[in-house]
Amino acid sequence: MKYTPRFFKESLPEWKRKKDPVISKLFYRRVSFWTASMFANCGISANSISYFSAMIGIISAICYILNNFKLAVLGAILINIWLILDCTDGNIARSIKAQPMGEFADSVSSYTLVALIFNTMGYYVYHQGGILFPKGSALIILLGALASTFDTLARLIYQKYEITSKEFLKEKTEEKNSKLNRLRIRIDAEIGMGGILPLSILLGTIFNFLDIVIVVWCAYYGILCFSSSIYNIFNAIKISQNQKH
Repeated sequence: MKYTPRFFKESLPEWKRKKDPVISKLFYRRVSFWTASMFANCGISANSISYFSAMIGIISAICYILNNFKLAVLGAILINIWLILDCTDGNIARSIKAQPMGEFADSVSSYTLVALIFNTMGYYVYHQGGILFPKGSALIILLGALASTFDTLARLIYQKYEITSKEFLKEKTEEKNSKLNRLRIRIDAEIGMGGILPLSILLGTIFNFLDIVIVVWCAYYGILCFSSSIYNIFNAIKISQNQKH
């Protein structure tokens, strides 16, 4: 075996070890060392894994749309597999070879999942019911749609800010190094799709409290979208004013 799990474990940079959410350190990242070894020895690239994980995200969403408990559980399991693959492509890119457009491929995977999953989970709870919402409550569909929208919108605004502020390197560095921004990124890592959310979705689906998962993360992503957008707008205004002088 050319690439072993130990190879990927030892190749993981210290900054990435510190950046990983707690649950990834305990489980997802450890499993990804084995999957990275398997894919790398088969000659499968990091970008290919990213695009494959996007397909996994689509299939998981379809499982919820089909409105069947067993398929919904399968969809939740696939979401957790998605996170393992998300760790896997990074392992290969950092340790063996980073491909051109790797960041794009990784974003396709992430955006596909977050844009679909809460919408489809809301549809599933509408038909199955939950702890807070009975069957046929249209409000849970709205909350699911808002959760996906808030998450996607926050990502889009942040990405656009990053792209348009690249020429202002000093301001960009100061913004990234701020304590507030580091705290925001850390909280999102622990709570979002790279942290406890996939496990929460799995448990919520099995034990029928998926509506609570939707409500909690709708509120979280709503707050995150509003606060991060205001933060980025404030920094954009500050950069613009500095350029006038």
